[in-house]
Amino acid sequence: MQNFINSLPLEDRLPLELSRLYEQFGYQKYCMSKFEEYGFYSDNRDFLSTDGIIAFNNSAGRLMALKPDITLSIVKNARTLPGAEARYYYNENVYRITDDTHDCKEIKQCGVELLGDIDSHSTAEIVLLALNSLAKIDNEFNLIISHIGFVSAALADAGIMGERRKKILGFIKRKNRHDLLNWCRLSGIEDSIVERLLKISSINGRLDEVLPALNELVTDEKTLAAYNELYDLCKAIKDNDYFKNLVFDLSVLNHLDYYNGILLQGYVKNSPSPVLSGGRYDSLAKKIRGKGGALGFALYLDGLNLYYPNKNEFDCDVLIIANQSDANLFKILADFENTGKKVMIAHKNELNIKAKQIMYYDNGNLTKE
Repeated sequence: MQNFINSLPLEDRLPLELSRLYEQFGYQKYCMSKFEEYGFYSDNRDFLSTDGIIAFNNSAGRLMALKPDITLSIVKNARTLPGAEARYYYNENVYRITDDTHDCKEIKQCGVELLGDIDSHSTAEIVLLALNSLAKIDNEFNLIISHIGFVSAALADAGIMGERRKKILGFIKRKNRHDLLNWCRLSGIEDSIVERLLKISSINGRLDEVLPALNELVTDEKTLAAYNELYDLCKAIKDNDYFKNLVFDLSVLNHLDYYNGILLQGYVKNSPSPVLSGGRYDSLAKKIRGKGGALGFALYLDGLNLYYPNKNEFDCDVLIIANQSDANLFKILADFENTGKKVMIAHKNELNIKAKQIMYYDNGNLTKE
């Protein structure tokens, strides 16, 4: 069976391997229908990564939507007990309207969501799952981790909101320190705040190496909590084999209306864009459920076959060229399959099938080439 799984294209193989990984950590599979009421997504539009929702009226006249997001559904429907955590994973397709071409697009996703009382163990678990998930795609990968707490505190202390906040966040995301400095000075922002923002835009490296610099950004209880969260995470996973693939970068500030703590963004060698994104989103959990925390990530599988084509040299393990089909031939076929080998039968090798071994079946006898 493993030989068969290994022979599959990456986009087909990954959901199987990731499902096994997530179930080993105690996550239950979450399945949902393709349709949800449009009002549910409309009411939570701030938490969606896209404004493009594909809507239609069903036979009863109710406005429905092709699901643009899995996380919202899990947060809405998950059942948790007081003091306990709910763990779910999914292999689903979502449907969105692209921002550039405005076409409808079906996107393959795998992911995990952890709901409940999030603690340091929960955070370490999700980060380890993200690291192991990326390793399933390519041994050469990086998981970028960030934390919103530091930049949010700096902007809140300066009373920076609205468009000014978006402007500063844009400079930090692009690591554009020159324009950040000039714009802040022209806007009359205090030098102490500008200095903090410049430090934030420059901090990146291995998590254990940047902790001293992060400690200098601690100014209140919220930034102290952010620092302690990262310190505890570093302590928990520092001895893991994939710790070297974990990179800290405070300029990663995606979907700030969605996330409120740790942020995750994953890259693999051959893909030009991120293949993993996630983080902590307590605000969504509290809005929908009224309590609790939430942490998770999604892997985007679309296009991976293009960047990681199937390099199988052979079409099958054994090719049997037969001049007739009978019960004995199919018994031989079943015996080969029971050993995990991929077997094909042809009357002639006119299709130029590439096989590790070619055999011939004639008058009840099987002979090697």
